[in-house]
Formats: sequence, structure tokens, C-alpha cells
Amino acid sequence: MTTLRITLLGNLTVAHAGLPATPQPTRIVQALLAYLVLHRDRAHPREVVAGLFWGDSTERHARNALSTALWRLRRVLEPDGVPKGAYLLANGSDEIAFNRASDHWLDVAELEQQASRALARPVLSLEQPDLEALEQTLVLYTGDLLPAIYDDWVLVERERLRRIYLNSLAHLMRGREYREEYSQALSAARRILDLDPLREEIHRAVMRLHAAQGQRALAVRQYERCRQVLEQELGVSPMPETQALLAKIVRSPGRQPASDNAPVETPYAYAIAELQQARREFAQAQQRLQRAISLVENLSSSRDLATTRTPTSNYSGDHGAPDFGSRRSKVEASLTALG
Repeated sequence: MTTLRITLLGNLTVAHAGLPATPQPTRIVQALLAYLVLHRDRAHPREVVAGLFWGDSTERHARNALSTALWRLRRVLEPDGVPKGAYLLANGSDEIAFNRASDHWLDVAELEQQASRALARPVLSLEQPDLEALEQTLVLYTGDLLPAIYDDWVLVERERLRRIYLNSLAHLMRGREYREEYSQALSAARRILDLDPLREEIHRAVMRLHAAQGQRALAVRQYERCRQVLEQELGVSPMPETQALLAKIVRSPGRQPASDNAPVETPYAYAIAELQQARREFAQAQQRLQRAISLVENLSSSRDLATTRTPTSNYSGDHGAPDFGSRRSKVEASLTALG
């Protein structure tokens, strides 16, 4: 049995030889432990870690706070009977580190390793044992990384690990779909949409999978869910390919093998899907910004109606292009005036 087991996904736990560590780590100790094990490939200068965790404090207070947190972390990682330095390397040094050569197991490392191995293989080459192994790996993801902590570095790592999980689920879904295991593919697809309901390609997959089982009404219902969430969250309509898939499902009788509607897999499938989604979200963000600017301008104009009778033009230049720079300056001034 591995001497030390650490889980960071969902609830953070530390166990020695199967027994929960005592005392239970405080929030700051949890964050420090997570930082060191997630960046276990190198040692970290004390002043860098102190600045990261106590950046609003004086340098002296930050270093003292770090020393206290390290003392508490050592009690968790190295209780009585465990040699000092077995897991935490911080003895009188200007650097601190988690001992990556120690006998330990980390859920994040296991997820990363197994997911990377699965994603490196094309969907068409995945056999039943491969899919079952991937299923078991994904069980490790019991929740987001340190869900109660919102430090910037945690948010970055949380999103990175969530993407690994979602991409692995999508790989599993496609593998099940290719093998015509439609119920299991649907289960994976729904797990993706639970965390990321804006992934339109997954909505299309659910539509395909329902159609493959002769569940045309459910496929149409999924399209409606997709349309509603895109309208509510992004203010956009489904992509042309989603609408085309709906039309094909509606006019085609009976069952449709999902593979007939599935897109051809490429080595860049996941990257392309995320790029398309990012472009759509960016375009929508621009639209929201424009609406917000117009709203604040209207509020400002109403407030100053007694002195300003003519609304300021939203456009400038010979071709009537939006003058966002000028408008933004006016909006900032209006916001300042509005308090």
C-alpha cells in the first residue's frame, strides 16, 4: 500500500497507510499543500510562495505566516513516526518543495497520466478494455479542484483539470458511439453538458445518439434545449450544422446509425471545437459590451437631459464606424458621475 495518498479533486483528503491524517488541514494549509504537489517538479523560493499567498501583507508578516503554515503542513504530512523531510522539503532552506521522489499517490497525477494515454489514441482504435479503463480513470474526478478556494492560481489549475476531464469524457463518448453503445455514450455526453452546457458539438452528439435509437422526439427536444441555452447565455442561435442535423433527423424515418451523422474525427477535433466556442463567446462578449455601453449612455443622457437635448452620436469617421474608444471614455466618465 502506498504510504501517503492525497486527493485534491472534490474534497481534499490526506491519508497515511489508509488512515485519515490528523489534524485536518486548514484552508490555507490545503491551498499550500495543493500548490506544492501540483508544482512538485521544482522547488519554490520562500519569498515567491509568501508573496503568492500573503501578497497584501508586509514581507515580514508574509514570511512568518508561511513558516507557520509550513509547520502545520508538516504535522499533516509527517506525523509522529514519519521521518522529517520524507514529504516536505523545507529544512532551513530558502526554497520549499514537495518531495516528488517520495512514496505517494495523487489523484490529479493519476488522472493526468491516464487521460493523456487515452487521448493519444484515435477513437477508432479504442477497444472495450480501453474504454473501461478510461471510465475508471474518470471516476477520480469527484469534483472541481479545491472548490472552496478562489485564488487566481487555483482558478487556472481548476479550469485546466476540468478541461482534461471534459475532453476525456468526450473521447469516451465518441468511443462508445463508434461501438454503437449508445446508452453509455449518452451518459458520458450528459455528464459533459452538466458541467459545460454551452458545448454545442455535445448537444449535436446527444441528438445523433437519440436518433440512432429511434428516439426522434428526444433528439428534437435536445435541439430545443441547445437553442434555449445558447439564446439565454450567449444570445445566439445554434450553428448551421446543428440546424442541418435537426432537419436531417426530422425528415429521416426510423433509426439512424449515429456514425452516419458523426463528424469525421481529426487529430485537432478537441482544439477546433474549443476554438469555435471561444470565438462565439468572444463575439457575444463584444455584443454585451456594446449593449452595456448603450445602456449607460442612455442613463447618462436621461440624467443630463436638462442640459443636453441632442444625444451624442454613436459613430464617427467617414464610413460611420463605431467609435468605441470615444464611447468608452464617455461611459467611464458617466459611471464616475453616477457614483
